[in-house]
Amino acid sequence: MIIARYLVKEIFLTLLAVALVLLLIALSAQLVGLFNDVASGMLQVDTVLYIFALRILSILVFILPLAFYLAILLALSRLYRDSEMAAIAACGIGTGYILRAVSGLALVVAVLQGLLSLQLAPWAEHQVQLLTAAAQSQGDIQGIAPGRFQEMREGDGVLYVEELNREQNRMRNVFVQQQRAKDSSIIRSQSGHQMLDEQTGDRFMVLERGFRYDGKPGQQNYTVIEFEKHGIRIQEKAPEVASRKHKAIPTIELWKENERGYTAELQWRISSALICLVLAVLAVPLSVTSHRQNRYGRLAIAIVLYMLLTNLLSVSRNWLFDDRISPYLGLWWVHGTVLVIAIALLLRQNGIRHLLNRSTASR
Repeated sequence: MIIARYLVKEIFLTLLAVALVLLLIALSAQLVGLFNDVASGMLQVDTVLYIFALRILSILVFILPLAFYLAILLALSRLYRDSEMAAIAACGIGTGYILRAVSGLALVVAVLQGLLSLQLAPWAEHQVQLLTAAAQSQGDIQGIAPGRFQEMREGDGVLYVEELNREQNRMRNVFVQQQRAKDSSIIRSQSGHQMLDEQTGDRFMVLERGFRYDGKPGQQNYTVIEFEKHGIRIQEKAPEVASRKHKAIPTIELWKENERGYTAELQWRISSALICLVLAVLAVPLSVTSHRQNRYGRLAIAIVLYMLLTNLLSVSRNWLFDDRISPYLGLWWVHGTVLVIAIALLLRQNGIRHLLNRSTASR
């Protein structure tokens, strides 16, 4: 029992370190993408941190199985290299005991992974979709950076605002260039604000006290119009989340529907929890090493096997989505294949009698 707690402690501490490193790497890439969306006007600054926090739940679904797999490999390999496993084996404790200790921790991680993949991650993805749609419905003014030329959301013009008061929804010294099929227009005004048409749901940028110049570039026959107020529609009716992505659909809805896309997504979420158990069994024989072997040789092989496993799961998911394989076969054959490989490695290293005897003797 003491040895089991020691093994679990070593793996758990390694899991925390590996998961933290992988999470920081993934979040840094996500943060860059979010700030790019803010710069392009697709998101507001005050929603970035909320979306960033929600993304953590989605990222953990992909990080946790890999981190747990690497944690077992790194922790047990270190024990083998430091001859601690030799001392443990001398006490009559074999691979079967180690496998049972690792499987207990794997069950806890699988439950946590199931909670993330089945409940928390779909909720987080749906919230991100709602926030993104709400940000897009608020028009270009939310993404304006004062003192900078910016491309308008539809890509048909350039906007420049010298000063901006977001709280009062007021702009000062506005310049707008719009490109149309046959000509272009340039608008400059002293001030402006954003307005929502309650009847149609469209959003307008209302410019006040300015001039509009219409004509073709390179020609001198421009039309000059002076106005007190001039409205530019910057977005039609606020977009609604009419069609959710499969990964944002609650698990209970996936379970009730018999549509192939729903079945593929449901099996994918369940597989992300099962993979923690399968990888735990696979990592135990792969972690066996000695002083003579390359320190990272087994780790490289283990990573290749993990990449092969995840690619097979992705391919099987696409096959199931395209109705090329039966739902009864689905993604389960991949887990079964890896489990057979793991058992074969265990039997090759220990033999079935030796494995069972050591496991029984250590109780």
